[in-house]
Amino acid sequence: MTLSSALSSLQVPSDFNRYDDIPEPAVIARLDQWKNTAFRTLEELQTRVREEQATLTLKEQGDIVSATLVFDGDDTWVTPDSRCVAQEILRGFSDPPLPLVVQMLEHNVKPRFRSNPHPSLNLQTGRKLARPAGGPMASQDFYDNQAWKENPGASNIVLWCVLQIPSAAYEELWHLVIPPIMALLDDYEARYKLKGVRITSAMLERVPSSVLKRTGVDSLLSASLSRSLTQLQSPETPHLLPAAISTSLSLVQLMTSVGSADRFDQLCVLLGDGIIGSIWPYSSDRLEALLASIEALPPLVEVLGVGCARYLKVLIAQLVHPLAPREYEKTSVPLQIASLRALSAIIDACPERMAQWKGTILNGVGRCWVTVIDSKADTRLKRELGHVCQRLAIACPSVLQEEYPRFQAADAVSFEDLLGPPSNSVRPPSMRNTD
Repeated sequence: MTLSSALSSLQVPSDFNRYDDIPEPAVIARLDQWKNTAFRTLEELQTRVREEQATLTLKEQGDIVSATLVFDGDDTWVTPDSRCVAQEILRGFSDPPLPLVVQMLEHNVKPRFRSNPHPSLNLQTGRKLARPAGGPMASQDFYDNQAWKENPGASNIVLWCVLQIPSAAYEELWHLVIPPIMALLDDYEARYKLKGVRITSAMLERVPSSVLKRTGVDSLLSASLSRSLTQLQSPETPHLLPAAISTSLSLVQLMTSVGSADRFDQLCVLLGDGIIGSIWPYSSDRLEALLASIEALPPLVEVLGVGCARYLKVLIAQLVHPLAPREYEKTSVPLQIASLRALSAIIDACPERMAQWKGTILNGVGRCWVTVIDSKADTRLKRELGHVCQRLAIACPSVLQEEYPRFQAADAVSFEDLLGPPSNSVRPPSMRNTD
């Protein structure tokens, strides 16, 4: 088998894009057979690369890496065996020269996305356009003729290239890098949005802020990430929401300076308009979306610090609620644990404001403790309940003389593991190992 035919046979059939929804057994059987054939082809390719790598042209190297990368993941066309062989091949290209990355961006990435130009980008420069190309219907046109979806695994190639580009080379390669990223990030399907968010996150670790600002792409990324927070009922939602929140936070930190009004304003938009305004009002019956958003809160709270004070009323109400919900409302242990961890972060961020909220917090913590003390509850839940009490005692020492003695007077035995033994001394309550 020639190198050209081997690489051609590794082209992933587009039917894999709908693999989980295919009703025809014959089509499934054909695709499964292709997986087996692809594994054998990868083994042959591995042998060829091992023997001929020193003589391969730049184009051949780019084609080999691109064909192999689509098997380095957890996609429906990938088997454990094919992934293992693909990773062995890719180890031979683990420190690629920049010309190879450029070759792949020019000839293995750009052609796949060329027919689907982003309406807000100048494809020649990678700069943001003053107004969308194509007029009011440009966004709709953007979703037509998505030829890149006929090449499953294209995002793997984009990610690999992003990971290999040195910071100093981003400006030169910007027109090749940003169009495929924006195509993924602004797609209407959550699974492609998730790939775009993950690639963006990797890029933000390397790209100079000056490139983002000068080209205006920082605002495009911010808007796209915000739209990702509206995806509340897709299978990818539990992964997409925290990834989008984390990446948005990274973007804000990259593009603003510590202590600046601009950083404060953008963090407030992320928390207030994004999480509180776009996710929580629509997540009462979508526990996975609610859980994902709350799990992403602590890093944001830590960066925003005392700025969270303007949102304490809604934050504490939302985080306390899952601890002791009404009978007809749903909760879960993971949601309770995530809420407690977020509460601890908020207590640490706004200690001066806790005197006003200590009663609300302790009411929820105490009710939750009563429901788990006599059950075989997750020890992590008990630990997080105790941790909230510890943080609250440090932030608001008055609870040691006022609230905690009332709990202990009501039932010293039950609350000892939560608050520590009864004591008149002013100190944070000790915690027993509840494992």
